[in-house]
Parts: sequence; C-alpha cells; structure tokens
Amino acid sequence: MFTRKLIVLPSDASCIGTIKLRSLLNYFQDTAELAVVDVEGTAVELAAKGYSWVLTKYEIDFIGQLPFLDENFFIHTFHDPAHGYNTLRVFQVESENGQPLVYAKTSWLLLDLAAGRPVKAIAHIPGISSRDTESINPDFRDIPDDVNVIHEAERLVRFHDVDYNSHVNNAVYFEWIFDESPVDFLSHEIKSISASFRSGAKLNEKVTIQISQPLSLDNTFIYKVIRENVKKPSANFLCVWKSK
Repeated sequence: MFTRKLIVLPSDASCIGTIKLRSLLNYFQDTAELAVVDVEGTAVELAAKGYSWVLTKYEIDFIGQLPFLDENFFIHTFHDPAHGYNTLRVFQVESENGQPLVYAKTSWLLLDLAAGRPVKAIAHIPGISSRDTESINPDFRDIPDDVNVIHEAERLVRFHDVDYNSHVNNAVYFEWIFDESPVDFLSHEIKSISASFRSGAKLNEKVTIQISQPLSLDNTFIYKVIRENVKKPSANFLCVWKSK
C-alpha cells in the first residue's frame, strides 16, 4: 500500500473550511501516479510510450468529516490489475489519528493511443503487478438509466476543464454536477457518489447536464452529462445527500 501525507491548504478549502471535492479527487489522481511512477513513468513518459490511462468507473463513500483547513490527512492507495482489461484502484483517506474519512474505488483502462483501443496493463507495463497490489472487489453500484429529468443546464467546455489527455478531467465532471445539484450545501452534505464514464468531452464542446427527480430517497439524484451530437451520455452519476 502506498501512503501519502497531505495538508489542506487555503486554495483547497471550501467556504465551509473542508477540502473541496475537486481538490480531493485531484489528489487521488496524483497519488495514483506517484504510486507507480517508478514502474510506468510519469503521465508524459507513459504517453511517449504510446499509452494513457482512462477512467471508466468511480465510487466514493464519505465515512467521516472531510479534512479541514490546515489539517493533515493521509491517502492510502493500492491497485488490482488482474481483471482482464480493467485495473482497479482503491483510495482510503484517514485523519492524522487514523480515523477513516473517505473510501473510493475506481476502474481504469490502459489505452493504446495509436490503436485507439484498450490493452491489458499486465502485458504492456512490466512490473505493474509487483507494486502495492491487493485484491479488490470488481462490483460497482448500478446507476439507473431510465429516469425522469426535472432540470437541464448547458455548459461549454473551457480551457481549464481539459487535461493533458485533451478531454475533460474526471474531477471537473464532479464539480459540474455539484454546481447544478438542487440541494442546499449549507444544510446538506454528500454521502456517496457513483459515476460511470463513457467518453470524454473536448475543448469548446457544448454539454448538457440533466438531473432526475429524487429517487425513492428524497436526496438521491441521477445526473447525466451529454455531449452535443452524441446520443449516449458521456458520464452518469448517482449522488446521495444527507442532512448535516
């Protein structure tokens, strides 16, 4: 297991003092790269070899209070590449005294950039199975597809939404759906998020964010991010909110 110690800096803190979700997700992504940098190289070096990682699924459970401004916290991570084309990775956030705060599970594909298709990481990155590996359950929560939409909003993909892979970074999608969420952030907090990614939006592309009516639980919503001229959603989310 790879461990990284961090502190919530002022630029990472929300108006209520806890770490912003986008900052936390960026820390997850950076920690994943640091955990395997001596095996596969940096993102730039990996791309030079003709490969790039693509996120397909995300699950986040918020167990305790998010780290507060100036607080230290730990991110632990390990991965499991033994799932065919899918490589799973877990992130665990703990307070400085060891209290569990956040649990996240992700699924990734290693993309052959020249062929435009996924390849098995075990076969193409020697040593990936020898570093910080543990068995991970491959099951992810289902996200209902057929929902009643009660709200739509349009966005244009801006320069700072796009990452080195030339598509919208996964953390940006989470920020978009938070911006459109029909809940009061001062009286509610996020309990869990499930996400599924199908394709990446590009710079200057228009996207529509659709939000469902509440499901059986009043504060559970489905969100769809739909690219212009693309029939299937680029990303689907299921968010469960709870009263503080």
